[in-house]
Amino acid sequence: MRLSEKIAVGYAYGTSLLSYMVDGPARPFSATFAVTNRCNLRCEYCNCPFIDPSNLALPQIETMFDRLQQMGVRRLGLAGGEPTLRADLGEIVEMAKARKFFVSINSNLTLYSRHPERLWQGDLIYTSLDGDAAAHNAARGERAFEGVLEAIEDLIGRGKPVIAICVVTEHSIGQSEFLLAQAERLGFRLHFQPQCVDTEIVRGEVSGALSNESIRQFWRGLGEQKRKGRPIVSSTPYLELLSKWEDFSVSAYYDADTRCPAGHGYIYIDPQGKAWACAYTKGLTKPVDLLSQDWQEAWTKDNPCTRCTVGPMLEFNLLFQRPLSAIREGIRTYG
Repeated sequence: MRLSEKIAVGYAYGTSLLSYMVDGPARPFSATFAVTNRCNLRCEYCNCPFIDPSNLALPQIETMFDRLQQMGVRRLGLAGGEPTLRADLGEIVEMAKARKFFVSINSNLTLYSRHPERLWQGDLIYTSLDGDAAAHNAARGERAFEGVLEAIEDLIGRGKPVIAICVVTEHSIGQSEFLLAQAERLGFRLHFQPQCVDTEIVRGEVSGALSNESIRQFWRGLGEQKRKGRPIVSSTPYLELLSKWEDFSVSAYYDADTRCPAGHGYIYIDPQGKAWACAYTKGLTKPVDLLSQDWQEAWTKDNPCTRCTVGPMLEFNLLFQRPLSAIREGIRTYG
């Protein structure tokens, strides 16, 4: 991330944090936009390929990006489904960069050899990696592992930072050493996140073969590896919270003593342009149509939950709930 981008994103985050702390109007600094629900894989914990396959056309996306820019958004994540299934992904990224968004793209990389140029304009690439070929394919389908490490190597060779996300399931819980060794060999970083349940964009349940204590021990072990300097981008407060989570079959719940920054600091937008406070609340609350409505005016602030283990959202929540420790670690990690 260039210095100018760090300053722009940092200023947007600071403005968002201040408004959140004084209970002012919502000023999201970050948005995640699922450009399509279509996907070439059928991961056992993801429901996206089984819901609405329609998506916005480029002129509609341009209208939405203008609205996000006016809102103060400076970090934009492009996700799916699988974004590279859109032949116009490069044009979407160009529109985002023209509005000075810092753009990350989340791709499974299985189609990278066919269309590598669709990812080259992204500032940061996220991908999926659940372990070796057997573990990865068990969770994501036959041949899902093919070409992924090679694609990561090529992207890194082109100067693109890569973060691989491992979803912690019965298949991947024993794979951390393999993943860390690959990350150290190739030069990427790892983020681990729990398997989530009970919302529209996910499916399946946490395996009964995994006890809560075995999962907590996994997160404690990752904390130890992070302290040793291994390439784990998941933050220390995040790892500590997960190492104490009571029941991993419950991904989110409402706690009257906890305030959630979802909607205030960040939002999620589905492929049809409907926005929610976060991806987990899709289907649980009334959406805001960003093609015709303003988020600050239309959002009801009706979040159904305040505490969660939902990986990306939990990290964002800590940015607002524990800003000093999160900022210190962010500087060390991304600086």
